[in-house]
Amino acid sequence: MNELTFTYQMTVEDAVSFQQELIHHTEEHERRRKVWMKYMRAILIAIGYLGTLFFPYRPESTALHVLIAVIVGFLFALLLTPLLNDLYEPYMLRLNRRFLQKSQTWPKETTLQLYETHVEVHSVSSNIHRTTQVPWASIKKVNEDETYRFLYYEEDEAIIIPKAKQGISEDEQHEINRILEDHLSVSPNE
Repeated sequence: MNELTFTYQMTVEDAVSFQQELIHHTEEHERRRKVWMKYMRAILIAIGYLGTLFFPYRPESTALHVLIAVIVGFLFALLLTPLLNDLYEPYMLRLNRRFLQKSQTWPKETTLQLYETHVEVHSVSSNIHRTTQVPWASIKKVNEDETYRFLYYEEDEAIIIPKAKQGISEDEQHEINRILEDHLSVSPNE
């Protein structure tokens, strides 16, 4: 097989899609989500507790008043836990998007080369040239969504191959599919 070469631009949205993929499939983000949930629950408990302390009705017993405040704080946190869990992803994606937009290295001119023995990605932005060369055997996992394929060679490092992008035709997509099937023993989203 001769080399196949595809050129396209990687954008901030491409990088954010990869971050979204990482949020759902890496242990690092699972740990971060747990820490996020602990801190946010503590904040909600404090808000519920303080809200009850300043509530106009106060029982005569101070101990009962504090007990009610603590119970309300925990109930407040318990009831809002599903919302907190759902907010983690948008919060992290917004942080990542802002960071990537401020980096001023986007868009990146990217060239994907598929060889018999390896995959090579060349990217250029702001006079920074980066080449990543990954042997087919080093690709540990393949995940995909409706617009990208992610060829993982580390837990948090992957080659991002767009499925439909300006510069990559439908015929080229079929050729990429064929090559990936020929060289990879892992199937998508394993």
